[in-house]
Amino acid sequence: MANKLMDETRALSTSELLEKNEAKKAELFALKFQAAVGSLEQTHQIKIIKKEIARIQLVLSEKAKAGENVNTKVKTDYSKAVQEAEKSGKEVRAKQRKMIEELQAQYEGGVNGEEDAIAAAMNSAEEEQINSPEGETK
Repeated sequence: MANKLMDETRALSTSELLEKNEAKKAELFALKFQAAVGSLEQTHQIKIIKKEIARIQLVLSEKAKAGENVNTKVKTDYSKAVQEAEKSGKEVRAKQRKMIEELQAQYEGGVNGEEDAIAAAMNSAEEEQINSPEGETK
């Protein structure tokens, strides 16, 4: 699979490689941003993007050694990547909040039910002690 990816990367032109490199860097920035605020569900994506950047840079260095000009500057809109990261982050946080609320509701329902059962058992035990003749223990 790695060889296929490298062949596909080597087939790209220098300008396409530079653009793809900057886009992947922006994506990595956005993923790190999500990870920092705790809204990144798929943390393995950071590792995958880093490997893709490394592949691109390897091909760029090969092209530079072959005599091609790879020093062209490409500007990437990081704000777009951050906006997308924030959007997906909000979705993840909403999902987490819903899950926490459901767990709290289950926990509170279980605790109240258990407390009621315990209280009922204690009351019945007290009634049995009161109603039983003195000296008898059950």
